[in-house]
Amino acid sequence: MNIKNLLGAAALVAAGAALAAGTSDNGITQLLSTRLGGAEVTAPKPTPIPGIYQTTFGGKVAYLTEDGRYAFVGDLIDLKDQVNLSEAARRNLVRQAIGEVPLKEMAIYPAKGERKAVLNVFTDTSCPYCKKLHKEVPQLQDAGIEVRYLPYPRGSSRGPGYQSLKQVWCADDKAEAMDIAKGLKPGSLPSGDCAEADMVDRGYALGNQVGVEGTPALFTESGQKISGYVPSQQLIPMLLGKPGS
Repeated sequence: MNIKNLLGAAALVAAGAALAAGTSDNGITQLLSTRLGGAEVTAPKPTPIPGIYQTTFGGKVAYLTEDGRYAFVGDLIDLKDQVNLSEAARRNLVRQAIGEVPLKEMAIYPAKGERKAVLNVFTDTSCPYCKKLHKEVPQLQDAGIEVRYLPYPRGSSRGPGYQSLKQVWCADDKAEAMDIAKGLKPGSLPSGDCAEADMVDRGYALGNQVGVEGTPALFTESGQKISGYVPSQQLIPMLLGKPGS
């Protein structure tokens, strides 16, 4: 286990101790957030196992004992029902978090014909693999998949794509602006100085909340995470739930 995980486990143990001492859920959340560098942490929830509580932070799921002595980070699996409870929790976290973003604050490429699936993508205009995936968006659209872009500037405000993402989100037509920013068509972008540009910072925070570690970061409508670039010929059957996906 690396230092970051050890610190996280230590924070969970401390939170468990606070729980045993009668500290409120909000207090536990604040303690975890402080110990994890300000990360957003959910309040502990009981699990099907007596005395074991679940919490989430940064797209990760962790568990602690009621007395606060033990904590672990990993997957909790119901062998009888063959259900990964941790994965279900992660997907629910992602689905709820992304679901709170208004569609007007995304750059959307609608499916052609019947919409069969939705793909949420955290992207950066300076990311080579983001550009590679973007070239294949028309193939996804043809397959009935709607692509919804969320901004995630690598390196935050110091990242190479930060300003151009702001320019994209200031455009009246974000999809067209994304095409321009990623070099698919000629054109100019607005200055990037507008209220809508705040979405770039909020997108970065949201990405960190749901566990984005690099771009492109793909999430299905159900909240399943698909890390990195995946060619459209492989991605389409995965999203449409075809056998072998």
